[in-house]
Amino acid sequence: MKKTMISAVLAMALMVPFAGQALASSPFNDISSSTAKQQIESLQSQGIINGVTTSEFRPADSLTAAQSVALIARSMNLSLAAIDFSSAPTASGWFKNISDEAWYANDFINAKANGLDLAEDIDPRAPMTREQFVHLLVQGLEKTGNYPLIKMYININDEADITTEYQGTIQRALLYKLTELDQDGNFDPQAIVTRADAAVLVYNAVKFVEAHQEPVIEEPVAEEPADDSAAAVEIK
Repeated sequence: MKKTMISAVLAMALMVPFAGQALASSPFNDISSSTAKQQIESLQSQGIINGVTTSEFRPADSLTAAQSVALIARSMNLSLAAIDFSSAPTASGWFKNISDEAWYANDFINAKANGLDLAEDIDPRAPMTREQFVHLLVQGLEKTGNYPLIKMYININDEADITTEYQGTIQRALLYKLTELDQDGNFDPQAIVTRADAAVLVYNAVKFVEAHQEPVIEEPVAEEPADDSAAAVEIK
Protein backbone atom coordinates (compact mmCIF):
# COMPACT_ATOMS: atom_id res chain seq x y z
CA MET A 1 0.00 0.00 0.00
CA LYS A 2 1.30 3.41 -0.86
CA LYS A 3 2.21 5.33 2.24
CA THR A 4 0.83 8.83 2.77
CA MET A 5 2.36 11.63 4.79
CA ILE A 6 0.38 11.64 8.02
CA SER A 7 1.71 15.04 8.98
CA ALA A 8 0.04 16.58 5.93
CA VAL A 9 -3.44 15.56 7.08
CA LEU A 10 -3.31 16.03 10.82
CA ALA A 11 -5.28 19.26 10.51
CA MET A 12 -8.33 17.15 9.60
CA ALA A 13 -8.46 15.89 13.17
CA LEU A 14 -9.39 19.35 14.41
CA MET A 15 -13.00 18.36 13.83
CA VAL A 16 -12.84 15.41 16.23
CA PRO A 17 -14.89 16.28 19.34
CA PHE A 18 -12.28 14.43 21.37
CA ALA A 19 -12.80 17.05 24.02
CA GLY A 20 -15.88 18.87 22.82
CA GLN A 21 -14.33 22.33 22.63
CA ALA A 22 -12.25 24.38 20.25
CA LEU A 23 -8.51 23.85 19.99
CA ALA A 24 -6.82 25.17 23.10
CA SER A 25 -4.84 28.34 22.51
CA SER A 26 -2.74 28.01 25.67
CA PRO A 27 -1.10 25.16 27.62
CA PHE A 28 -3.39 23.08 29.80
CA ASN A 29 -3.18 23.81 33.52
CA ASP A 30 -4.10 20.29 34.68
CA ILE A 31 -1.39 18.16 33.06
CA SER A 32 1.73 19.36 34.88
CA SER A 33 1.88 16.13 36.91
CA SER A 34 0.74 13.85 34.10
CA THR A 35 3.28 11.42 32.66
CA ALA A 36 1.64 12.11 29.28
CA LYS A 37 2.26 15.87 29.43
CA GLN A 38 4.73 15.96 26.51
CA GLN A 39 2.55 13.79 24.26
CA ILE A 40 -0.60 15.75 25.08
CA GLU A 41 1.05 19.07 24.29
CA SER A 42 2.57 17.74 21.08
CA LEU A 43 -0.73 16.37 19.77
CA GLN A 44 -2.57 19.50 20.82
CA SER A 45 -0.09 21.69 18.94
CA GLN A 46 -0.64 19.57 15.81
CA GLY A 47 -4.41 19.86 16.08
CA ILE A 48 -5.00 16.19 16.83
CA ILE A 49 -6.60 16.55 20.26
CA ASN A 50 -8.30 19.36 22.13
CA GLY A 51 -9.01 20.30 25.70
CA VAL A 52 -12.30 19.97 27.53
CA THR A 53 -11.95 23.72 28.01
CA THR A 54 -9.29 26.11 26.79
CA SER A 55 -7.27 25.45 29.93
CA GLU A 56 -8.24 21.90 30.99
CA PHE A 57 -7.41 18.61 29.30
CA ARG A 58 -8.74 16.32 32.08
CA PRO A 59 -6.29 13.49 31.42
CA ALA A 60 -8.05 11.04 33.76
CA ASP A 61 -11.41 11.22 31.94
CA SER A 62 -12.42 8.22 29.84
CA LEU A 63 -13.10 8.19 26.07
CA THR A 64 -16.26 7.03 24.37
CA ALA A 65 -16.16 4.62 21.45
CA ALA A 66 -17.23 7.47 19.16
CA GLN A 67 -14.34 9.66 20.23
CA SER A 68 -11.90 6.76 20.04
CA VAL A 69 -12.88 5.68 16.52
CA ALA A 70 -12.87 9.26 15.24
CA LEU A 71 -9.45 9.90 16.75
CA ILE A 72 -7.97 6.75 15.22
CA ALA A 73 -9.61 7.15 11.81
CA ARG A 74 -8.51 10.76 11.41
CA SER A 75 -5.03 10.53 12.87
CA MET A 76 -4.32 7.53 10.61
CA ASN A 77 -5.98 9.24 7.62
CA LEU A 78 -8.43 6.43 6.87
CA SER A 79 -10.71 7.18 3.94
CA LEU A 80 -12.71 5.63 1.10
CA ALA A 81 -10.35 6.99 -1.57
CA ALA A 82 -8.98 3.62 -2.68
CA ILE A 83 -12.17 1.59 -2.13
CA ASP A 84 -14.82 0.92 -4.77
CA PHE A 85 -18.46 0.48 -3.80
CA SER A 86 -21.48 -0.33 -5.94
CA SER A 87 -23.36 2.13 -3.73
CA ALA A 88 -22.14 4.59 -1.13
CA PRO A 89 -22.07 3.05 2.38
CA THR A 90 -23.97 4.63 5.23
CA ALA A 91 -23.37 4.50 8.95
CA SER A 92 -26.92 3.35 9.66
CA GLY A 93 -26.54 0.62 7.06
CA TRP A 94 -23.54 -0.83 8.86
CA PHE A 95 -24.25 0.00 12.51
CA LYS A 96 -27.45 -0.39 14.49
CA ASN A 97 -26.76 2.43 16.96
CA ILE A 98 -25.24 5.12 14.74
CA SER A 99 -27.26 7.76 12.95
CA ASP A 100 -26.16 9.04 9.56
CA GLU A 101 -26.34 12.54 11.01
CA ALA A 102 -23.97 11.82 13.93
CA TRP A 103 -20.74 13.87 13.93
CA TYR A 104 -18.75 10.65 13.95
CA ALA A 105 -20.76 8.82 11.23
CA ASN A 106 -18.14 9.23 8.50
CA ASP A 107 -15.37 8.16 10.86
CA PHE A 108 -17.13 4.87 11.53
CA ILE A 109 -17.71 4.38 7.80
CA ASN A 110 -14.05 5.06 7.01
CA ALA A 111 -12.85 2.81 9.81
CA LYS A 112 -15.16 -0.08 8.92
CA ALA A 113 -14.41 0.19 5.18
CA ASN A 114 -10.70 -0.03 5.95
CA GLY A 115 -11.13 -3.23 7.88
CA LEU A 116 -11.23 -2.04 11.49
CA ASP A 117 -13.00 -4.54 13.70
CA LEU A 118 -16.15 -2.67 14.68
CA ALA A 119 -19.21 -4.61 15.81
CA GLU A 120 -22.55 -3.95 14.16
CA ASP A 121 -24.09 -3.18 17.56
CA ILE A 122 -21.25 -1.03 18.93
CA ASP A 123 -22.46 1.64 21.36
CA PRO A 124 -20.78 4.94 20.40
CA ARG A 125 -21.41 6.33 23.89
CA ALA A 126 -19.76 3.47 25.77
CA PRO A 127 -16.22 3.85 27.12
CA MET A 128 -13.49 1.80 25.47
CA THR A 129 -11.21 -0.63 27.20
CA ARG A 130 -7.47 -0.57 26.76
CA GLU A 131 -7.50 -3.75 24.68
CA GLN A 132 -10.23 -2.42 22.38
CA PHE A 133 -8.48 0.87 21.73
CA VAL A 134 -5.09 -0.72 21.08
CA HIS A 135 -6.67 -3.34 18.80
CA LEU A 136 -8.29 -0.67 16.62
CA LEU A 137 -5.25 1.62 16.67
CA VAL A 138 -2.97 -1.15 15.41
CA GLN A 139 -5.45 -2.01 12.66
CA GLY A 140 -5.56 1.66 11.66
CA LEU A 141 -1.78 2.01 11.73
CA GLU A 142 -1.33 -1.05 9.54
CA LYS A 143 -3.56 0.53 6.89
CA THR A 144 -0.98 3.29 6.40
CA GLY A 145 1.70 0.93 5.05
CA ASN A 146 3.51 -2.38 5.27
CA TYR A 147 5.95 -2.32 8.14
CA PRO A 148 8.74 -4.75 9.03
CA LEU A 149 8.10 -6.66 12.22
CA ILE A 150 10.40 -8.92 14.19
CA LYS A 151 8.65 -12.23 14.77
CA MET A 152 8.85 -12.78 18.47
CA TYR A 153 6.45 -13.51 21.30
CA ILE A 154 6.27 -11.17 24.28
CA ASN A 155 5.15 -12.80 27.52
CA ILE A 156 2.21 -10.96 29.10
CA ASN A 157 1.45 -12.00 32.66
CA ASP A 158 -2.25 -11.19 32.44
CA GLU A 159 -2.69 -12.58 28.93
CA ALA A 160 -5.57 -14.74 30.18
CA ASP A 161 -7.56 -11.52 30.64
CA ILE A 162 -7.07 -10.46 27.00
CA THR A 163 -9.86 -11.22 24.54
CA THR A 164 -8.59 -13.93 22.20
CA GLU A 165 -9.28 -11.89 19.05
CA TYR A 166 -7.13 -9.03 20.37
CA GLN A 167 -4.04 -10.99 21.35
CA GLY A 168 -2.33 -10.68 17.96
CA THR A 169 -2.77 -6.92 17.62
CA ILE A 170 -1.69 -6.35 21.22
CA GLN A 171 1.47 -8.37 20.58
CA ARG A 172 2.15 -6.21 17.51
CA ALA A 173 1.44 -3.03 19.46
CA LEU A 174 4.16 -4.05 21.91
CA LEU A 175 6.57 -4.84 19.06
CA TYR A 176 5.77 -1.53 17.34
CA LYS A 177 6.41 0.08 20.74
CA LEU A 178 3.07 1.84 20.76
CA THR A 179 2.67 0.70 24.34
CA GLU A 180 4.46 -1.34 26.98
CA LEU A 181 3.69 -3.62 29.89
CA ASP A 182 3.71 -2.33 33.45
CA GLN A 183 6.50 -3.14 35.90
CA ASP A 184 4.79 -6.43 36.75
CA GLY A 185 4.55 -7.49 33.11
CA ASN A 186 0.82 -6.83 32.85
CA PHE A 187 -1.11 -5.19 30.00
CA ASP A 188 -4.29 -4.48 32.02
CA PRO A 189 -6.56 -5.10 29.01
CA GLN A 190 -9.90 -4.42 30.70
CA ALA A 191 -8.94 -1.01 32.08
CA ILE A 192 -10.92 1.90 30.63
CA VAL A 193 -8.81 4.06 28.33
CA THR A 194 -8.30 7.56 29.68
CA ARG A 195 -7.65 10.67 27.65
CA ALA A 196 -4.01 10.57 28.75
CA ASP A 197 -3.72 6.89 27.74
CA ALA A 198 -5.12 7.64 24.30
CA ALA A 199 -2.80 10.62 23.85
CA VAL A 200 0.29 8.48 24.47
CA LEU A 201 -0.90 5.66 22.21
CA VAL A 202 -1.85 7.93 19.31
CA TYR A 203 1.34 9.99 19.71
CA ASN A 204 3.41 6.81 19.46
CA ALA A 205 1.42 5.61 16.43
CA VAL A 206 1.85 8.90 14.57
CA LYS A 207 5.57 8.98 15.35
CA PHE A 208 5.93 5.36 14.20
CA VAL A 209 4.27 6.07 10.86
CA GLU A 210 6.30 9.23 10.33
CA ALA A 211 9.55 7.40 11.11
CA HIS A 212 8.79 4.65 8.61
CA GLN A 213 7.48 6.77 5.76
CA GLU A 214 9.19 6.19 2.46
CA PRO A 215 10.98 9.35 1.34
CA VAL A 216 9.12 11.37 -1.23
CA ILE A 217 11.22 11.55 -4.39
CA GLU A 218 10.37 14.46 -6.61
CA GLU A 219 10.57 13.87 -10.33
CA PRO A 220 13.07 16.19 -12.03
CA VAL A 221 11.46 18.89 -14.11
CA ALA A 222 12.61 18.77 -17.71
CA GLU A 223 14.02 22.07 -18.89
CA GLU A 224 12.60 23.60 -22.02
CA PRO A 225 15.07 23.59 -24.91
CA ALA A 226 16.66 26.93 -25.55
CA ASP A 227 15.00 28.98 -28.24
CA ASP A 228 17.92 30.32 -30.29
CA SER A 229 15.77 32.62 -32.34
CA ALA A 230 14.34 34.27 -29.27
CA ALA A 231 17.81 34.58 -27.81
CA ALA A 232 18.99 36.31 -30.95
CA VAL A 233 16.21 38.84 -30.74
CA GLU A 234 17.02 39.39 -27.08
CA ILE A 235 20.65 40.16 -27.90
CA LYS A 236 19.60 42.73 -30.41
